[in-house]
Amino acid sequence: GRSYCVRTQRMLNQCLESLVQKVQSGVVINFEKSGPDPPPIGEDGLVDSSRPINSFGSQPWHSCHKLIYVRPNPKTGVPVGHWPIPESFWPDQNSPTLPPRTAHPVVRFSCVDCEPMVIDKLPFDKYELEPSPLTQYILERKSPHTCWQVFVSSSGKYSELGHPFGYLKASTTLTCVNLFVMPYNYPVLLPLL
Repeated sequence: GRSYCVRTQRMLNQCLESLVQKVQSGVVINFEKSGPDPPPIGEDGLVDSSRPINSFGSQPWHSCHKLIYVRPNPKTGVPVGHWPIPESFWPDQNSPTLPPRTAHPVVRFSCVDCEPMVIDKLPFDKYELEPSPLTQYILERKSPHTCWQVFVSSSGKYSELGHPFGYLKASTTLTCVNLFVMPYNYPVLLPLL
């Protein structure tokens, strides 16, 4: 925290300028692990089957309440997104109101390595994750060519976890982790397109 004691108009302007520099534009998301931990990776970057998987006991990276940076368009100054994060319910036409929801979406991630998918002419959204135990864990695995799918519980009609709407992936330079947001159930949609 920081406090300011403002005595003059000039000091007020300086304080506001200082605060504006500290503000990050983004959205806070609760990231929660779903399913078992991934197999350990050895020094060579390959799965090390001799090391046991520690699926018991909670690790700091299993649950993170962190920001995704929403960068504004450099030309307009307005952030642009193509796809929403799904709601945690299936719409019901007979319901007069929408169910209550948390202010910060709960996004579940599966630690199963998948191929990242993108196709030409279909937009996707890419958001950088604020550094956290989760980003550190993903970067330490040194696998920038695989990704972990993300879900919102109860977003599908027939399954509790719902369908994937994107994935977490380390950047190719292993400097940050990005959340890619795609159309809902993109693994089925993209091959059809």
